[in-house]
Formats: sequence, C-alpha cells, structure tokens
Amino acid sequence: MVAVLSAACVRQLPAAPTPAPIAPPVATSASAPAEGMGRLVVDVVDGPLPVHRVHMRPRAVAGDDGRVRFRFSEAPEPLCPAAPCVAEIPSGNILLGFPVIGKSSLEVELVHVDPGTTVYRRSLSLYQDNTGALRTWGIVGTAVGGTATMVGATLLPIGLGKDMDGMTTAGGITLGAGVAMLVFGIWAIRKDAPTYRPGSANHFSP
Repeated sequence: MVAVLSAACVRQLPAAPTPAPIAPPVATSASAPAEGMGRLVVDVVDGPLPVHRVHMRPRAVAGDDGRVRFRFSEAPEPLCPAAPCVAEIPSGNILLGFPVIGKSSLEVELVHVDPGTTVYRRSLSLYQDNTGALRTWGIVGTAVGGTATMVGATLLPIGLGKDMDGMTTAGGITLGAGVAMLVFGIWAIRKDAPTYRPGSANHFSP
C-alpha cells in the first residue's frame, strides 16, 4: 500500500506557457515541399535536444479462444539529433517523441502535418524529484499508522463486545494513534512529492 501510494503521489503543476509563434531561421530558408508532402519544422524551446518519430508496431498474440489479436508497442526512431530541424513528410498525422526534462522517457505527441511548411514549437515537460526527509517520515508514518489502525480496529470491538475495559482502552488508543499517524504520513508523502509540469506546443505557419 505504502509503495503504491508513494509512486502514485506526483503533484501536477500548471502546463508550461504556450511557446511564442517564432519560426527558427531554418523555416524561412526551406524551399517548398514536393506535391503531397508537408515540410515540418520542429523546434524545442528548451534547447537543441533530440526529437524522435514514433511508429506503432503490431505484435500478434494468440488468445485462449484461438483468435489472434494484436498488441501495439511504440518504436521510436531519430527524426533529428538536435532541434530545430526540418523534415519532409507525407501529409497526415504522425507521432513525435520528445524528451522529458528530469526523466529518461519520451513523451509522445500526435501532430498533423499540413501541405506546405509549418512550424511545431514545443516546451518540454518537466519532472522534478527533489524529495527529502519529510517524504521518508511520511512513508514510515503511513506504514506504522496503517498497521496500528488495523490492530486498533480489531481490538476495540472485541473489548466492547466482551466488556473488557483493558482491551477496549488499548484498542481505542491504538486506533486513534494509528489514524493520526496514517493521516500525517499521507500528508507528508503528498507534501514532499515529486512534481510534474506538462509541456505545451504551438503549431503555426511561418
């Protein structure tokens, strides 16, 4: 329970500001694309970082009923080693993979490539995990408090039902202390949680 709560507790911040519609020099210097093609200029506000094109690859999986089903997995390939860059792509939808600052993963975005030349500027998502002692105490408090709450919840009704004052008192104290520690632990984990700021994009004609 504690591990699940700790992993799931990521505070989401407001998204990054939408990038200004400023075309990099490569956008104005590019010639017109061939017929049926679109010229996509990809720019990253956060610096010259790599951008990937992501393909969805099917994999056949045989079900228990004998039917074959397909599962799709992401297969990124380099589009440009460092944005800004220009890619001539058939008009239509493509998937682009952008790095996440602070995390070794790609964030995949659906982009529509129009005929002609367009610019896709992106501010990257940001993940920060600067947690410290408060989060550690929160994990300890949640673990101990959860256990104490369950023990108290077991002892208290037994003591009440059998008119055993000692067990009733012990159950009440254990239950109250456990709930208090559990509440503190959850608060501490949330207070000192990693943060995630979603990115944003602007797709425009230069």
